[in-house]
Amino acid sequence: MPKSKNALDAIDLLKADHRGVEDLFAKFEKASRKEQKQKLAAQICAILVIHSTIEEEIFYPACRGKIDDDLSNEAYVEHDGAKVLIAEIAASKPADQFYDARVKVLAEMIKHHVKEEETRRPVRPG
Repeated sequence: MPKSKNALDAIDLLKADHRGVEDLFAKFEKASRKEQKQKLAAQICAILVIHSTIEEEIFYPACRGKIDDDLSNEAYVEHDGAKVLIAEIAASKPADQFYDARVKVLAEMIKHHVKEEETRRPVRPG
């Protein structure tokens, strides 16, 4: 059965979010001023909170049974790990010892998560 226009639009929007946050992580990596880093980190965190909420409340439930449950469960756990880092970043400042490291680890987690999300294969009918 072909995808509906709405389903395609939702996937396109999620992928656009992925590209946008990847761009912000790259800008953070190049930033040198603390104020600039804090602004970029705040943008990254805000986008990821909204994005993960949409995925968890709408997208993932709609995918149940269409992708392997283990992959879906892994996505929820990855979101939980990202939420911990997001909270730590939000509660800290660029001058703090682990600020840049937290953002870098969050970027690596999100890169892994996006790669898996965008290459998932549907469950084979059977």
